[in-house]
Amino acid sequence: MAALTSTMPATVGPAAQDLVDLARYPIDRLEDETGRPFVADCRRRFSRDGALALSGFVREDAIAGMRDEALGLAPLAHPGEKRHNVYLIADDPTHPSDHPRNRAQATQISTVADDLIPRTSRLRALYDWPPLRAFLAAVLEKPALHPYADPLASLNTTIGRPGEQLGWHFDNADFATTLMLQNAESGGQFEYCPGVRTPADQGYAAVERILEGTYDGVRRLPMAPGTLVLFRGRYALHRVTPIEGRRPRLMAVLSYDTEPGVMLSEATRMTFYGRVR
Repeated sequence: MAALTSTMPATVGPAAQDLVDLARYPIDRLEDETGRPFVADCRRRFSRDGALALSGFVREDAIAGMRDEALGLAPLAHPGEKRHNVYLIADDPTHPSDHPRNRAQATQISTVADDLIPRTSRLRALYDWPPLRAFLAAVLEKPALHPYADPLASLNTTIGRPGEQLGWHFDNADFATTLMLQNAESGGQFEYCPGVRTPADQGYAAVERILEGTYDGVRRLPMAPGTLVLFRGRYALHRVTPIEGRRPRLMAVLSYDTEPGVMLSEATRMTFYGRVR
């Protein structure tokens, strides 16, 4: 495992535009002849796949710095281990425990809360950069996106250690934005099945086949360090496979919403961070 060292700047944060490969991904020029076709292509891919993965979005030298920052903060992460069903809600007593609605999944993940990530970090500079929010809003075809107001959940890094995994589940949010900082030596693959449920149908039959390993529509989304991912997880069942080897899997989670002032419940904060503030 890499040493737990940090290269965090002492006083002044980096400029966000120096972190992103803007020649390849012109998110600062959405309205010109370069940006418009780029956004249109991203919308098409996101609509088709339910996921948009932009490899090399963050420059190689910048992602190395972000990785070191995350490793430096890893000892502060709250260890999370829980059992849950794929819907992330209380079990339904009208169904047996082995029904797809209630079948238990195991998740182990450690999370560094927003208030532990320095204001001057590279990751913070990217999260706070208005052109990134404008780009994501354009792909989602929303008027605007807003940072979470939650003191713990706005910007996180997650650490997955050997033997840990993220169990099959649906998201409660409409979309999620992540940035891969470091892959595990092996395992730790992101797998998803788009369109498994709808607002009118919880998709029990498909969920059962996925949990049994007999579903033919499982997709795997490759994510090298520096890959930015926009993912629609409310209706796509997804997981991270068990992590193997000695190197931890490091991921940043950038939380935005179409409405300002979004906060998590105190119960959710306790689950993921072990505290409410």
